[in-house]
Amino acid sequence: MVDRKTIDEFYAQKKIAVIGASRNRRKYGGGLLKALLDRGYEAVPVNPNADTIQEQACYPRIQDIPGGIDRAIAAVPPEAQEQVVRDAARAGVKTLWLHEHVMKGVSNPRAIYLCEENGMTCITGYCPLMFIPGTGFPHNLHRMLMGLFGALPK
Repeated sequence: MVDRKTIDEFYAQKKIAVIGASRNRRKYGGGLLKALLDRGYEAVPVNPNADTIQEQACYPRIQDIPGGIDRAIAAVPPEAQEQVVRDAARAGVKTLWLHEHVMKGVSNPRAIYLCEENGMTCITGYCPLMFIPGTGFPHNLHRMLMGLFGALPK
């Protein structure tokens, strides 16, 4: 179970890869990348189908990022998460946030296990946008509602 300290430590690092970044800002991976960039993060897009996204150099795989990276958010479907974890392990990622849209299902249990097996901290079950410092509506409302129901990490 992830705690709030783990999430706060995740966002204390300013260089974060966004695996599944999209050119379309209305898609989750595009909106997440924009939110991080707008708040001063060095957000690095990872998508095998683009050279640049939102004026940032884009890499086909996380292990292709020059200088490495130790934090990443994977905004990919559950069936792609196991390969993402394998790639993240090769890249030396220490903390991986596995996110699947709340209405589409949960993260792949095998991918979560692979994180643990590879010594990575895995954050899952929460929307990353709810916890980015300074994120406004509707993400702050989502966080508030989860708090009212006791569903936030402690």
